[in-house]
Amino acid sequence: MEPTKSDKNQQIRPLSQEQLNAIEHLLQGKSDAATAEAVGVVRTTICEWRNHNPVFIAELNRQRAELWEEARERLKALANRAMDVVELQLDNSDPKISLAAAKYVLQGTKLLGDTSLPGGGPTTPEGVILVGLRREARREIEAKTDPMFRGFDLDPFGEEKEHKIETLAQSRLKKALAEAGIYETG
Repeated sequence: MEPTKSDKNQQIRPLSQEQLNAIEHLLQGKSDAATAEAVGVVRTTICEWRNHNPVFIAELNRQRAELWEEARERLKALANRAMDVVELQLDNSDPKISLAAAKYVLQGTKLLGDTSLPGGGPTTPEGVILVGLRREARREIEAKTDPMFRGFDLDPFGEEKEHKIETLAQSRLKKALAEAGIYETG
């Protein structure tokens, strides 16, 4: 979500050096405890940042998405060479080797299992907060929905309901950002 005109003078509160270091360790696959030890904070601080700090969550998601994109690009660069090897193995006289090569081809064409890379979460603090606001708005609106349709995708007004959810969440965003202390003042 783009900041409104009145928000343009505000800057997102920067992460501390400890938070930036924690992101680096988490991206390396370290546990919360190992990250906390490396950064010099307690484990519960890492848990708090990872689960409740929208700026931290957004930056972690952004950097994670960047890593996945780099990995995708590397895979694309290797794909032709790998396919050359697989193609040679398809004609191998050993049936186990040719079957293994055929399996790779089928996986590559998504005919055999899911081969997609995992997606990431929101990469802006606003996006992180909106996830929660949408969840709250959905619960609130569904509580007012006819019980016959509650919890099902049978609601004949599904698009209208989704629009109401989004409108309600967006209307609460500015207040939630202020409460979370996302922006620096000054």
